[in-house]
Amino acid sequence: VLAAFSTSASANLLTNGGFEDEIFAGPPPFVARWEPFAGDQPATSATSTQMPRTGAQSLELTIGGVANSFAGAFQDVPNLTPGTAVSYTGWHKSVIPTGSGIEIRIEWRDSVGDTEISRTDNFSPTPGPDYEMFTLNSIVPDGADTARVVYAIQSFGGPANQLVFVDDVSFTPEPSMLALLGIGGLALVRRRR
Repeated sequence: VLAAFSTSASANLLTNGGFEDEIFAGPPPFVARWEPFAGDQPATSATSTQMPRTGAQSLELTIGGVANSFAGAFQDVPNLTPGTAVSYTGWHKSVIPTGSGIEIRIEWRDSVGDTEISRTDNFSPTPGPDYEMFTLNSIVPDGADTARVVYAIQSFGGPANQLVFVDDVSFTPEPSMLALLGIGGLALVRRRR
């Protein structure tokens, strides 16, 4: 029980969380790769060697003077169990301030029907000029077996010029209370012996 707990609690379920491999637009499924998206040019979403936090690359999101535009990337994480607590974390920095233009969210999906079940509220922190950690915690809802992990910037009512870098992103299952109780129980049994 302890080994299974340790593995699932630390496993990053995202592929290319450090953006060391190029991202590319393509047809579904969006599993094991980042799907970039962007609105009107010059909005862009691509890997960049300019400002990685670690490694050689990061995700660079740009909106170049266009109102009502957006740029971002997402990845689907399949085979999730309803009721599982998850944590979506990463690091981001804003070279050109975004105001309230950040949108970090999880879209919960049913892979069989290819439909969205629900989504978290947009988490909209305002990153500074140095890398800062963000965290979004949630629980897989009933009917969902896939998480669409999204990071985006947008200029709807906000600054038309934005430049954000994202790096070292992870999506991990969190230890359940039952698992924690199980570990605590093991410790008590060992202590009594």
